[in-house]
Amino acid sequence: MTTPGTRLAKSLAVAANLVAAVAVSLSAGCSAPTTAPAAPAAAASAPADAASAPATPPPAVQAWMDRLTVPHAYDPETGFIVAREVTALPQLIADAPPLDTAIAEAGSTRTVVVFVTADRCAPCQQYKKDALNDAAVIVRLSDTRFLPTHLEVDRSPKLAETYLGTTSIPMTYALRDGTVVAQLRGQRSAADLLAWIDALPQ
Repeated sequence: MTTPGTRLAKSLAVAANLVAAVAVSLSAGCSAPTTAPAAPAAAASAPADAASAPATPPPAVQAWMDRLTVPHAYDPETGFIVAREVTALPQLIADAPPLDTAIAEAGSTRTVVVFVTADRCAPCQQYKKDALNDAAVIVRLSDTRFLPTHLEVDRSPKLAETYLGTTSIPMTYALRDGTVVAQLRGQRSAADLLAWIDALPQ
């Protein structure tokens, strides 16, 4: 015969077992694993070429690069904007004598206008494209008062140091009697170059 006390004891035992089962179920579903899962093989190590990937140019350099239309790339080791192609010079300048010969030929009656660039320099190539090959600039430089020439600093660094005192690029100089009388710094537009030429001392 089952007494009320016996029935209550059985009910409590069943309830206790049910609570225990629920607790085990909850802990199994919510606990974090004791060890982190192994990383996938593909993510375990960085790609072999990650370290050599080009760095992002600083904002000022990127802004300059965005204005270039000649093929170019950023060199993170030097911070230099490197040219991918060399822009040809106009015939008037390409056929000109070297700087030292031009100075000798000009004497004291003509102004030597020398354009200093480097084949590796993207802004230099842009300067040649936009300004040196401009039709109005070529006409102005054809004036007998001027003797235009070109100096590639990587091929003639001694000439640059001797007559100009620097190998900075891109640069434009005017010389009379072998002495620098004016200079125009950096990559410029055709309009800038024309205005500078027009302002040169007679």
